[in-house]
Amino acid sequence: MKKNIFANNLTQLALRPEVTLIIATALIATFFTQVAPQFSSVSNLQNIGRWIGTYGFMTMGAMFALLGGGIDLSIGSVVAFSSLILAHSIENMGLDWLTAIFITLLIAASIGALHGLFVSRFSPPLPQIVPAFLITLITQLSLRGVSQFWTKGYPIVLTKAQIPELIFLGNGNIAGVPVPLLLTLIVLTMSLVILNFSVIGRHIYAVGGNLEAAIVTGIKVRRVRVFCYSMSSILAAMTGIIITARLSSAYPGIGVGYELQAITASVLGGVSLVGGEGLPFGVILGVTLMTVIENGLVVMNVSPYLHLIIIGLLLAIAVSIDFLKRGRARR
Repeated sequence: MKKNIFANNLTQLALRPEVTLIIATALIATFFTQVAPQFSSVSNLQNIGRWIGTYGFMTMGAMFALLGGGIDLSIGSVVAFSSLILAHSIENMGLDWLTAIFITLLIAASIGALHGLFVSRFSPPLPQIVPAFLITLITQLSLRGVSQFWTKGYPIVLTKAQIPELIFLGNGNIAGVPVPLLLTLIVLTMSLVILNFSVIGRHIYAVGGNLEAAIVTGIKVRRVRVFCYSMSSILAAMTGIIITARLSSAYPGIGVGYELQAITASVLGGVSLVGGEGLPFGVILGVTLMTVIENGLVVMNVSPYLHLIIIGLLLAIAVSIDFLKRGRARR
């Protein structure tokens, strides 16, 4: 009897997305190391860590939107727009870098709050995923158009003054660990605390898991949605800030397809597409897997067009696993 219980527990542990992702990432990293030895060099591992940190922000943002039963398709455009706001504030307005970052995050939070308010306005009568899809898609297209029109397609380059602190934010290391990765780990810890030990965290899972029950129990659904979408936009802006810090410039074309990467990594990490299920740790592991694959393909000089195919395949796998889990739960 005890052996059966132990075997069942072991099986359940092995099937957890976090464990699966750790094993898959280790195997894929081992393969790339054998095929391209430079993959495991210190500089390349630091580069991987830097990109995990950069992508980690926006992916945890996508996680908040998904957990609340919604979706955010504006992430890539918010990344680009925030990057331009930061660069413009520093280069053309002469603001110091901290003030510029604060303004950038404030604008991003406003965009997210508007998403939450509009989604709440049209849901019900529509299922919440429908207005979330349409509203964030409108923002995606609008912000991308504004970014291109504003800059005429040209980058904003930080040429007037090199800011060591901003450069360090994107390219620095502390004890050999990339600063963006350390910042993402801080956000990961904060997200874990919010989701597991706060009232708003419990309400997020409740709204995403069963909206009708959440309304009946008196949860302020609109407040939850505003929080989730604000977090999504703020964290997308953080990705834009880090990219600007890394490149010392902002490009209106960056971030195309980032929303799909963020959603794919989230779902791979165990976040349900229908809401109410998932943890930040799994999301970071999903980002790690995708970054390792992308970096390995670059090291092997594989065509960049193959990256999009792989992202599509990973998303298909993640969605299939999610629906299979849902099917088993119903039975």
